[in-house]
Amino acid sequence: MKNQKLRPLNRQSLYNLICTAKGDVKADLYITDSMVVNVYTGELVKSNVAIKGRHIAYVGDAVNMVGKETRVLNAKGLYLCPGYIEPHAHPFQTYNPVTLAEKVMTLGTTTLICDSLFFFNNMDERQLTHLWQELAELPVKILWGVRLDPQTYSPQRMEQFSMQRIEYLLDQTVARQAGELTDWPSLISGREQMLNNMLTASRLGKRVEGHAPGASLQTLNALTSGGVTACHESITGEEAIQRLRLGMYATLRHSSLRPDLPKLLQDLLNAKVDLRRTMITTDGTTPPTIQHGFTDYILRLAIESGLPPVEAYRMATINPATYYGLDNELGGIAPGKLADILFLEDLTNPTPVKVLTEGTLAAEKGRKLIEFDQPNWQDYNITSISSYHIERTDIIPPAYDGLFPVMQFVSPAITKQRDLKLPVRDGVIDITGESGLIYAALLDHMGNWICSGIAGGFADDLSGMACSNTYSGDIAVLGRNPEEMLRATRRVFDIGGGVVVAEDGQIVFELPLTLGGMMSDQSLDELIAKCQELYSLLAKKGHTHYDLLYTIHFLSATHLPEIRLSPHGIFAVKEKKVLMPTRKIGI
Repeated sequence: MKNQKLRPLNRQSLYNLICTAKGDVKADLYITDSMVVNVYTGELVKSNVAIKGRHIAYVGDAVNMVGKETRVLNAKGLYLCPGYIEPHAHPFQTYNPVTLAEKVMTLGTTTLICDSLFFFNNMDERQLTHLWQELAELPVKILWGVRLDPQTYSPQRMEQFSMQRIEYLLDQTVARQAGELTDWPSLISGREQMLNNMLTASRLGKRVEGHAPGASLQTLNALTSGGVTACHESITGEEAIQRLRLGMYATLRHSSLRPDLPKLLQDLLNAKVDLRRTMITTDGTTPPTIQHGFTDYILRLAIESGLPPVEAYRMATINPATYYGLDNELGGIAPGKLADILFLEDLTNPTPVKVLTEGTLAAEKGRKLIEFDQPNWQDYNITSISSYHIERTDIIPPAYDGLFPVMQFVSPAITKQRDLKLPVRDGVIDITGESGLIYAALLDHMGNWICSGIAGGFADDLSGMACSNTYSGDIAVLGRNPEEMLRATRRVFDIGGGVVVAEDGQIVFELPLTLGGMMSDQSLDELIAKCQELYSLLAKKGHTHYDLLYTIHFLSATHLPEIRLSPHGIFAVKEKKVLMPTRKIGI
């Protein structure tokens, strides 16, 4: 079987570690007078910690491994906690994997298990694994999930999920799971391709992350029987308990889109269930929420919700390490483990004052002390989006004699179908006199087709907006004024991808996303400020939902109810039915 260790030791390094533990070889770093958060026993233990290379060699009170060249760090009055593990990240919410990693490291997260869907869609498996290997050299460990479905309905896109490709990717050490599995109905209905890929994941010993919001107990049984091992979609404590009872891990979410953790924990604590098979996740939170923190922020919420601090830290350390088969290297402060260690001033304050990653002092008081190198993204087909000619008549739905399926937003992620008889002027649908409606279109990133629709409940006073950060990788265009929508779209083309708002003949906001139209190379701190500006602007235009970027991102995500824009047309999710087909651009 392939060695699945992230940082395997050679024979000499292994023996050096043993000799350091005995005191025959001197430690590189020695931490004194600390109180160790022992996630294995649930104790707080006064200990010294000796580090050799990347690994912890010794935890105890001996000092015979300290020599002249040993660096000594006094941690009196501080607690040592294992580095946090984020079990379910989406590293392309305007930030990219590198900018995300360098920010969250300063907040204590030293390992990220990431969704690869955006990269999966943009490169072949050889390029993808080469990118994974390059990112694996960063101070923060970036690990991956392998999708088994495209999340935007298209029979053609399913060709990317062949058994040969999935097997090749899952066999990589940095690939720790399959999923998240949004097209779980294909599994329980017995689609051959999905069954084969689930069997491959099982044979390779990889976990399978589910995505089953609102699933009944019978459906959860079917998914667990089919090999799903965890799910992060519990909305209530009872739903989390159902998953735990069936042998799944329950990943408790607190994201910008679903800030559910306090209520989930209250329900679980009231039920007095065992929490050893629970984890916590930020689930791809958007930049404005990261101003509060990352894993440290949701740990703080967990402790404030009444969870004992050591139990909370377990949910972000040893629990995910055990789930992903990483507990031989990560998740605790113990001999032989990688030296990912956080220095905390107080058990109730999860934001560290110092961060060690693999034995190196990497951050102090929120400031990174080491540099992160960005890949040459062009080597991986992550470039500016292509431009093409488009006219205002392409954007507006043509005349329709009948009830038009309007996409009505009822929350940041959920829409309802609202059938309306709409007026027509000059051969197109006219919403000039229709309060609360905007035009909503999805433009093919290659310039072949457009899906033209109408939306309600988004922003009544929005003139024109375009955004290339969507699940399908196409361009969302929204607004009441076709000229301003066109202006915003053309500006998105000019800057190579991004978010643009236009009004009164002017561009009033732009955020370039030149890495595939989805990501920026700006720091996360810069993105936080820029996205806050966008959210404030849209609020003035009548947008009332609380996670704007996800609302736009999910316009083309055909795994969410009820009606979406898709490469095939306006799409009814439950029925998997095209209500209005796409049109050729320019016709």
